[in-house]
Amino acid sequence: MTADAVVVGAGVVGLAVAEELARAGHRVVVLERDRVGETCAAAAAAGMLAPAAEADATPQVTTQLALESHRMYPDWVARLEDVSGTPVGFDRSGTLVVALDADDLRELVHLERAQQRFGLRTQRLSASEARALQPSLGPSVVGGLLLADDWQVDPRRLLEALRRCVERSGGRVVEGAPVEALRRQNGTWRVQVRGGEEAAARLVVVAAGAWSPSVLPPGVLRPPVRPVRGVVLRLGAGLEAGCVVRTPRVYVVPRSWGETVVGATVEERGWAREALAGGVYELLRESRRALPCVDEMPLREVAVGFRPAIRDNVPAVGPVDGEGTLFVATGHYRKGVELAPLTAVMVRQLVEGAGHPLAGCVDPRRFAEA
Repeated sequence: MTADAVVVGAGVVGLAVAEELARAGHRVVVLERDRVGETCAAAAAAGMLAPAAEADATPQVTTQLALESHRMYPDWVARLEDVSGTPVGFDRSGTLVVALDADDLRELVHLERAQQRFGLRTQRLSASEARALQPSLGPSVVGGLLLADDWQVDPRRLLEALRRCVERSGGRVVEGAPVEALRRQNGTWRVQVRGGEEAAARLVVVAAGAWSPSVLPPGVLRPPVRPVRGVVLRLGAGLEAGCVVRTPRVYVVPRSWGETVVGATVEERGWAREALAGGVYELLRESRRALPCVDEMPLREVAVGFRPAIRDNVPAVGPVDGEGTLFVATGHYRKGVELAPLTAVMVRQLVEGAGHPLAGCVDPRRFAEA
């Protein structure tokens, strides 16, 4: 296999980067260790596009990145759907952050102040006003915030749309192709795939999520990325309205086709894949406090994903070698789906030598002396 660029990893970030490069005329090969959507973090994600709801729990730099990417989302999704013919479940019904007691109300005040610092649009709601927007809410709700500009997308459908767009732009996606070695030879990257096959390219983008450090060769910078496990539940029924419901302890994301996603645990358990009963119980308990109808929903799936967390909670996007031919796009943690369009543009512009005004914020070389 010969290409201008090899992208390692077919998660939402890897495919978004590949699509952007292919659309710009670069010959692109994507190498995915498993099947698309099988083990990447996005396959287990709820797909919330939530810069406002997470403004108080996210570093300021990451929130600024999320807001910039958020502005790109409607046009980005429209183009992907048009090219791929695949609806991605982009829903702009908004998000309700609800309080279930006095402590929660105090947290809402803190969240609202954080949102105001970024100039985000919010609306304080009484309990009855919140129920008018989402009739599925139960009697324990005592108030809330409406975040009209926090949206959602279905990551699994988004992955499929991105794959089709890559292929229709002339790129190639190879599944079952775990990378075993990267080496530089005569100005070309040689990417060794298990089974003996090799890809050759002028440049490589490692976008393998939490697996990214294991792919990088010796002698280059390795961003301190680690897996943080998350468990998400998929229930076989929807809510009465389309808006996302969040409390300080859980989020509940209804899909228009009759599915509800409940998430998510945050577990520092390395690569252990088995979901724990306690985590599932907590998700069900906290979701039913706000939405009693959860009790009557079929439990369709318990999904486990590994978020690519990084020490300062700011993604690492940019070159990690001295020649500027080996790039990473990783460390997005809970923001991979949100930051995909911005990350893709950043990588393309860096690859093409144009730079990007926000590239300095995510430069992986900030860890060089750590």
